[in-house]
Amino acid sequence: MAAGVTTASALESRARPSFGRADGAAVVLVGTSAVLVAVATSNSDRPTVAVVWGGLALATYAGSLLCGIGGRVGRDLGLAHWRIGSWTLLWFGLAFGLVTILWSRPQLGIAAQINVRYVLRALWLVGVGMTAWTIGYVIGPSQMARRAGTRFVDALTRRYESDVRGRSAPWVLYAVGMVARLASVASTGRFGYVGDAASAVSTATSYGQILSLLSLCAPLAVSAGALQVYRERVPGARITLAVLFLTELAFGAAAGGKQSFLIAVLAVAIPFTVSRKRVPKAALALVAIAFLTLVVPFNQAYRDAARDGTTTLKVGEAVRDIPSIFSNTFDHSDVVETAASSLYYLMLRSQEIETPAIILQRTPSQIPFVGAVQLVESPAVELIPRAFWPSKPIIAVGYEISQKYYGFSSSVYTSSAVTPFGDLYRYDGWMALLVGMLLLGCGVRLLDQVLDVRNNPHAIFMVLLLFPSLVKSELDWASLVASIPSTIIIWIVAVALTFRRRRYL
Repeated sequence: MAAGVTTASALESRARPSFGRADGAAVVLVGTSAVLVAVATSNSDRPTVAVVWGGLALATYAGSLLCGIGGRVGRDLGLAHWRIGSWTLLWFGLAFGLVTILWSRPQLGIAAQINVRYVLRALWLVGVGMTAWTIGYVIGPSQMARRAGTRFVDALTRRYESDVRGRSAPWVLYAVGMVARLASVASTGRFGYVGDAASAVSTATSYGQILSLLSLCAPLAVSAGALQVYRERVPGARITLAVLFLTELAFGAAAGGKQSFLIAVLAVAIPFTVSRKRVPKAALALVAIAFLTLVVPFNQAYRDAARDGTTTLKVGEAVRDIPSIFSNTFDHSDVVETAASSLYYLMLRSQEIETPAIILQRTPSQIPFVGAVQLVESPAVELIPRAFWPSKPIIAVGYEISQKYYGFSSSVYTSSAVTPFGDLYRYDGWMALLVGMLLLGCGVRLLDQVLDVRNNPHAIFMVLLLFPSLVKSELDWASLVASIPSTIIIWIVAVALTFRRRRYL
C-alpha cells in the first residue's frame, strides 16, 4: 500500500478509541440542530427571529458533521492535523451559521437589498450543500484517483529530501515571491487593495498569472523558515524566520489586506504544530489579540484613506501615508473598546450567507440560470493560459455578481464573495448544487488522504496554498476548479527551490 494511504489509515486507526466520544457528540449536536430547526420553523412568521434560530441550527449541524468526520482522526477532530475537511466544516459553521444571527438587526448598505426570508432559504441551501459535501467527503475519491494522488506525492517525496536545502533557501524563495509582487505592481499599478482597481477587470497580460503564482512563494518562504526553526533546529534560523515573518506582515499591511496576516501566521503555526505535536494556544491567543487591536483597526483606517469614495490613492501615495495613518489610528484608543469593535466588524465581514441569499432572491425569477453546460465549460475556459489566447475575456465573477445582483455600476470596482453554494445554484439550481458540492467533498477528501503534514514537510506547502481558497470558500466554481493545475505547478516549483534533490547511491 502507498505511503500516503498507509499514513491516513494509521491515523484513523489510532483514533478509534476516541471515535465513540466524537460520535456521541455528533449525535447530540444533530439532535440539538433538529430542535433549533423546529424552533426556527415555528417562528417563520417572524423572519428576523427565525433567522437567529436558523443560523444557530446550521452552526450546530456543522459541528455535528465536524465531529463525525474529524473524530476518525483524533481528539483534535483533525484541526491540529491541519485536515482541510475539518477546517472547512468549522468555517462553514461560523461564516454561514453562527454570524448569521446578526441578521436579527436591520441591515445597511447592499445587504439591505436582501429580504430576510431569502436568508432563511439560503440557510437551507447551505445546509443541503454542506450535507452533499460531507457525503462526498465520506465516500471519497475513486481508487484510481486515490492511487494517482498518492503516487504523485510519493514521487515528489522520493525526488526531494525532507530537510530545507540550506539557510539561504527561505531567502531565495522569498526573493522570488517579492520580485514577482513588485513586477505585478509595476505592470498593473495595483497593490492589493490600493492603486488602480480598474486594472483588475479591464486589462490582462499573458504573464500576469505567472507573476500572481510566483508571488505565492513569499508566504511559503516564511513556512520554510519555520521548518528550519521548529523541525530542523538550524542555528540562526530564528533570525531568518523573524525577519521574513515581519516583512510579510509589513507587506500585507501596505497592501491593505487582512488575509495576508492570517496566512503569515498559518505559515508559522502549521510547522510549529506538526513539529511539536501540539497547538501553541498561548501564542495564538496573543496573535488573536494583536489582530483585533492592531491589524483590523489599522486596516480599516488604511482602506478608508486609500479609497475615500471620490479619489483612490496611487500605490506610492498610500504607502507614504502609512506612518501617519498608523499613528492616528492608535492615538488615545481604548484597547477593550477597540477589540470589541474589531470583533463585531469581523463578524459582519465574515457573513457569507449574503451572496447565496441574493442569488436565491433573484434567480431564476429575475436573472436566469447560467446553464448546467457552463459547469464544465467555464472552468475549461479559465484553464486556457492567456499566452495561448491573448484575447481571452477577463473573468471576474465577483465583480459581475456585484453588478447583476446588487445593481452596482461597472465603474464601481468591488467584488462580492461568491461562495460555491451560491455560485453552483446560479448555474442550474439544486441539482448543480448537489453534484458540485458532492464532487468538491470528494476532492477535499483526496487531499486529506494524500497530504500528511506531520510526516511530509512538502505537504505543508500545499496545505498553505489551498487553505484560503478551500477553507474560506469565497471563490466561484470555475475559478476554484481552474486553480487546481496552477496550484500544483507552483507547489512543485516551491518544493524544488526549497528542498534539495535526493542523491541516489
